[in-house]
Amino acid sequence: MERLIIEAGDQTFSLELHPQMTVIAGVGPMEREGLVNEVVAALGAGRSGVHLEVASDAGARYAVFRPAGAAHRVVDVDNEVDVTEAFAAGEGRVDVLRRAGLSERSARRSMCLTGEDLSTRSQLEERILGLAHVGQARLWDVAMKVKDREARLADAAAEAGTEPGDATIVQAIEQRHTDFEHAQAHLERVRRLSFLIGAILAMLAVPAMVLVSVWAAIPLLCVAVALTAYSALAWWRVEDTRHKETEALRKAGAQSYLAFQINRVNNLIADDQHRRHMMRAAEDHRAAVAEWRLLVGDIPVDWALDHRSEVRQAADNLRDTVGVRNPMALTLSPAEETAADLAHALLHRLAHLRTLGAGGESFPLLLDEPLGEVDPAIKPALLELLGKASKQQQVILLTEDEDVANWARLESLTGEVALVEPVALRSATATADDEHRRRRHVVA
Repeated sequence: MERLIIEAGDQTFSLELHPQMTVIAGVGPMEREGLVNEVVAALGAGRSGVHLEVASDAGARYAVFRPAGAAHRVVDVDNEVDVTEAFAAGEGRVDVLRRAGLSERSARRSMCLTGEDLSTRSQLEERILGLAHVGQARLWDVAMKVKDREARLADAAAEAGTEPGDATIVQAIEQRHTDFEHAQAHLERVRRLSFLIGAILAMLAVPAMVLVSVWAAIPLLCVAVALTAYSALAWWRVEDTRHKETEALRKAGAQSYLAFQINRVNNLIADDQHRRHMMRAAEDHRAAVAEWRLLVGDIPVDWALDHRSEVRQAADNLRDTVGVRNPMALTLSPAEETAADLAHALLHRLAHLRTLGAGGESFPLLLDEPLGEVDPAIKPALLELLGKASKQQQVILLTEDEDVANWARLESLTGEVALVEPVALRSATATADDEHRRRRHVVA
């Protein structure tokens, strides 16, 4: 976008835009929203009185004229040719966005970015950013360890004539059977002890009732009842472990533990050496998976490997583009982490806009006070990042932040950033029809 002209009655607002980065300072929320609406509408089927000059990625320059009371036109400036038909949207209107396969709504959603938007990311972005925050050497070392242990488990299972999942099933059944045997042994001990103590208490209760009183026998009877209850609890535990063992056997297709052992010996594992080998491989695989989850949470290893290049690029952005002091650190300071998150979100949106159109056309990034809540200490690094990125993608930043304005004043001396500081901006309403009334317009 090179120039935007807005006519409203006798007043005209003309905005010259730098091909790289334009900072429009001193504009409040209402003015920013109105100007963003006008920019997007000018690219779409905008209202009469809003004119636009744009340049394509191929270098062609177009002027979009929307005179009041006449058909809208598009002119190829360099060749002085009317090319309205290529942008026609019907009813005497032209629409640059439509030719690129976009609507005003979709374009606004992609082109406009606020401070709140910067803090909201998709699951894909969250995962990539989460992995980028981890030390890359350790991240990929653990990922490859998981894949290596997975391959070893598959090889061990193949040697044993079974599947990798069988090792888990076998171990689960063995564990359930061991729990069942321990519960049975515990129940037998409790039964013997409760029988012995119960008999002694019963023999003591009778003399206590005869020689002392009925109340003297009550404590002895209470102990006997407690032992009986504990014995019942031990029996319940046996039944519970028996049920769990049966469930594990059912999943393996066996009716009993004995049948499972016979089936395992005959069909699953040729000899005990293969069985031990597969068990060790399964244990190593579980340990590697546990290490991975401790490092990154629930992100699958395969997903991380599929997005390795994106994660590494994000990690480079986190540690290099915003001045992180220790690029090998596993963790960042709170300020560095905030700067890194914002930098990643900005670069991700710029990359998206670089090929936004259906034919790969690029579009500008419109920033509406993106750094208003950011720590002043990290604003310069983020602004420098935007300045560098704008060499490949046009950036238009609207703000009333004095820190940003001061930065832009200095950078404008280099010629790579343009600073626009309107003397006065006010919002006006459209007067043509209902569609016009819903938009805010900025005039001077």
